[in-house]
Parts: sequence; C-alpha cells; structure tokens
Amino acid sequence: MTTITGSYHVAEFAANLQAEIRRLDAQVDLFWQTEKRLLRRHGLTDGMTVLDCGCGPGRLLELFATELQGLSLTGLEIDPILVDACRQRFASTDHQVAIHQGSAEQPGLDPFSFDFIVMRLVLEHVTDPVAVLKSVASLLKPGGRIAIIANDFEFHLRTSPSVTELEPLYEAYCLSRRQDGGDPCIGRRLPVLFTKAGLVIEGYEMEVSHSKIIGDNAFFQSEGVGIPAELVESGFLDQQTFENMIRSWKRMLKDPDHSIMRPLFVGIARLPSDAEDVSGIPDPKAAGNQNVIADHAEGRGDPNYVGPSSDTEQKLANLWSSAMKVSRVGVQSNFFDLGGDSLMLEQLQSDVTDRFGIQVPMAVLFQYPTIEQLAVHLDNNMASSAGNAARNGYRADPATHIADASKKNSVSDRSRHPLNGTAQLQSKAERHREALSNKKRRAKRV
Repeated sequence: MTTITGSYHVAEFAANLQAEIRRLDAQVDLFWQTEKRLLRRHGLTDGMTVLDCGCGPGRLLELFATELQGLSLTGLEIDPILVDACRQRFASTDHQVAIHQGSAEQPGLDPFSFDFIVMRLVLEHVTDPVAVLKSVASLLKPGGRIAIIANDFEFHLRTSPSVTELEPLYEAYCLSRRQDGGDPCIGRRLPVLFTKAGLVIEGYEMEVSHSKIIGDNAFFQSEGVGIPAELVESGFLDQQTFENMIRSWKRMLKDPDHSIMRPLFVGIARLPSDAEDVSGIPDPKAAGNQNVIADHAEGRGDPNYVGPSSDTEQKLANLWSSAMKVSRVGVQSNFFDLGGDSLMLEQLQSDVTDRFGIQVPMAVLFQYPTIEQLAVHLDNNMASSAGNAARNGYRADPATHIADASKKNSVSDRSRHPLNGTAQLQSKAERHREALSNKKRRAKRV
C-alpha cells in the first residue's frame, strides 16, 4: 500500500469529495486549449507513450484520449480515492488507459518507458522536488520530454476591479501548504530545479486564462469556496475576511468591464546527452556571453580596435576591463554591444564614482556608451568644476577633481559631485574652522 505524502490529501483538502473532483476537472479545463497548443509545440505528438504523473481523477488523460490520436496513456496517482475516481471515469469508455497507484518518488513503473511526461500542479505539494524530478525523469525514453505545470501563488488569480481580500486568502493558503511541506510558489523555481535534477531546460513560459476569453463560469468552477472554507475551519483564515471576500467578489462581478485572470508556469525539460553538462546554472557572465565580450573587446574579430589616448580614457578602460573580466577594451567599443548587462553597468557606475570622485547617473552611462564618449563627458565635467572653484577662490583637489565649497555653495556642489568619505570629512572640518574664524572676527569688531 502506497503511503500518501506531500501537502495535498483529497480527503482532508476539501469538505465535499465530489465537489473537489469537479474542481480538479475544471482546473484542467480552464487552461486546456492553451495548454494543448503549448504541449504540442514542445514535442507532444500523436502516437506517443504519455504519462500523466499525479493524474488525479483523470480529466487530462480523458482530453488526451479524446483530442489526440493513437496515444498510449498511463496515469499515476498516489491518492487511492482519486485512483478509484480515475478508473471509474474510463470504465465505461473505449479508451485504453492504464491507471497505477504510486508516488512520484516511487512510481513502480519501468524506466525508459515514456516519450512525454506531464506533471500538473503536483510539484508544489512534494517535500523534495529535486528528488521527484530525478525519479520521474528516469521514466523518460532517450529524447523524451517532461512538462511541469505549476502554480505560483504570488501570481495567482487576479481581478479588475481588485478583490483585496484575495491577498490574505493566498497568504493563508501558502502558510497551510508550507506547514505541510509544500511550496505554493514553486512556479518561479522550475528552471533552477531542473538544473539541480540534472535535466536540460527546453523551455519556460506562462500560460494564462482570462474571463473575457473563456467566460466567468470556468473560473467559478475551478476555484469554488471549498478551499477557503477549509482554511477558515483549520484556523488559517479569519471568518470575517472570508465573508468580506465573498462580498467583494460579488461587487467585482457587477462591474460590466470586470476581468478575471490566472497564470500558470510551464517548464519543459529533457535528459541530457552524454556531451552535455548541466551541473550548474548558466552564468550570463561566463561561457558564451563571456566569449562574445572577450572576442570584441580584445580586438578578436574587431579590426577597428582603438586603444586609450588620454589618462581619463586609460582609467575608464581599466574599469571596463574589470567590470567585464577582460584584459582590454577599445575606447570606441559600445558597452552594450560588447554584452554589458545591468549588473556590469551598476559595478561600472560604482567604480567611476570611486575612481573619479564624481557620481555619474545611470542615464549618463546609457547616453555615453563608449569609453571615448564618457571620457569627454567626465573631462568637461571636471574642468567645469575646477573652473568654478577657481573663480570663487577655493582650492580644487587635483586627486579627486572636487572643489572644497564654501557654505554658500556647498549644497549645490555636493549634489553635482558627492564626496567620498575622507574628502567629505576634510571639507566639513575646513568649513567648521572657517565658521569659527568668522565668528572670532565678528566678535573683535564688536
């Protein structure tokens, strides 16, 4: 006898069994038209051997059998109540569907048996999703695909006008599922989990259902009130919040322009070939992207490479090299054409501030994306700052190009050129000494 594990047990999850089975069926119907096209696009074709892992009462298997041709279908379900419901569904039909009771961790099925495996709204309920993915992937034939369809309750059902009470409902649901060992926000983690399980990521996207396309009733059937009622009974959700949510929901529906939408996350993966390494998550600063940066920045494939011709250009070139992890960068090479990303840009902004003592807005780095252009901008900026300081009788620091401003001009000058820690303390001390000196002179005149 298979022991039920995870955060979903149909006998405990809903107050009415038949109502819960109808809700589970409606969850499939809500996305079927979009999902069918998506699965076909990722390799599901007629004549395949297909496993629905966590098949529940069997609605997805029924749609597969009805709308696709020649599939050899198998359903795997851990809950004995749902296994019976699934077998009853096909008992009076001509569809040849094999239903097995077993868990994703211990399916009890032969390895290398399936061309395509679908696991729908299951992974969020298991305690060790990586172990589950490894177990289920072992059932794939070489070249087979696995499709994981998952919730993420921070992106769950939304409405317009908004039903604000949905937020505490989702928080209560997430708390109850996590307490049982599940992860109701697992949708965002699918690519990472695939990699940890040693799988090759084939695709990652969202499927979305909208009330103006499929109607309100599809949402009513797929959501229901069974789960909120169970959350109230178990103490996760306040009764008053539940009642307020129902009233807000009714008000939302009265709006002639109301909308209801719900997304699901879909990840597609396969087993790696012998030549593929999926031991780590791809790093955008490494591998292919880094090679592109190095090839262009260091002159390989770039016959127009131009080296630095001024002190400012040389300093900027050093900063770019550090940010991009390459030995040299041409002064006329565009930062973004070289593969520069937002993280590199943020580092470059910080490095320019530290090196030149001038805080450069991110917009300026976008406006002057080459070393040559940025160097001209910085030189002009620093020359203007030094000229202003000389005209006002203040000393310009040649190391940092920052003028020691008087009390009259200190605020505006600091906003243009924020000081580093040491220079700021020195400037503050000098202003303090000047204020004391002025005070003494006034006292003598009196």
